[in-house]
Amino acid sequence: MRVIIADDELPLLHEFKKILLQCPEIEIVGAYADPFEAYMEVEKTRPDTAFLDIEMPGMNGIVLAEKLVSKVPDMDILFVTAYNHYASEAFEANAIDYILKPVYLERLQKALNRLRKKKGTAKPETRVLLRIQSFGKFGAYIGDEPLKWARPKQQELFAYLLQNEGQWVDKYKICDDLWRDNDPDQALASLQTAVWAVRKALKDAGLSCIKIEFFHDSYILHLKEAQWDLRRFDAAYKDFMDTGNIECRREAINLYQKEYLFNEDWLWSVLERAKYARQYEELVRGR
Repeated sequence: MRVIIADDELPLLHEFKKILLQCPEIEIVGAYADPFEAYMEVEKTRPDTAFLDIEMPGMNGIVLAEKLVSKVPDMDILFVTAYNHYASEAFEANAIDYILKPVYLERLQKALNRLRKKKGTAKPETRVLLRIQSFGKFGAYIGDEPLKWARPKQQELFAYLLQNEGQWVDKYKICDDLWRDNDPDQALASLQTAVWAVRKALKDAGLSCIKIEFFHDSYILHLKEAQWDLRRFDAAYKDFMDTGNIECRREAINLYQKEYLFNEDWLWSVLERAKYARQYEELVRGR
């Protein structure tokens, strides 16, 4: 198991490294007092697992975890901290474990057993076809089964990133659009947790067609293969407007079953809903 460690307190970093070295299945490929250095080198070290302190200057462990997983999506995260009040946030960020300092070998072995169990029961990735419905009630489906979300805000974030598919969106703009009533720090923490949850839901569903990246304080969603009514509508609408092809007009009209994100009270979608309503009216009028 290839492991990296990040802890800004050097004595604790060295002590934890000694404890890990007592576990023969572990290879330490990086130990960092600077979280930025851990992030910069992660594509070189390619760890399976990261043990991260939470309170670190410049970049806390939860933010670092998000950045690391954006580079190495299959990495497992375990938080090691002196403070137990981060437990809820850590597990919402889908950490495998949350270890309180000081770390003892017996406690570490329990965490490693969780890792072994997870890796031993992991299902091989298979090609899964995703279907997305944006006209009418929003939903993402694998066959007839809806993609499951632990909280409504996770589904909203997924819809938001889909609306901006292929475009970088600043994290502070996302916070303002989805968590405008929260204070800035709380909004940012909520965003980080929700991104983790969305990535986990997609991964658990075996969906390799979607990738969410993070760079320079911005997020982007890339969607490869999917049956998405919105994408089909866009293509049919454009073809009709360019060529006047009546079959394209008919297809676009049929796809527009109801308004874009119908019945969803998401303020960030209002302009997009109005745009598609205008396009539908153009189709009905025949331009």
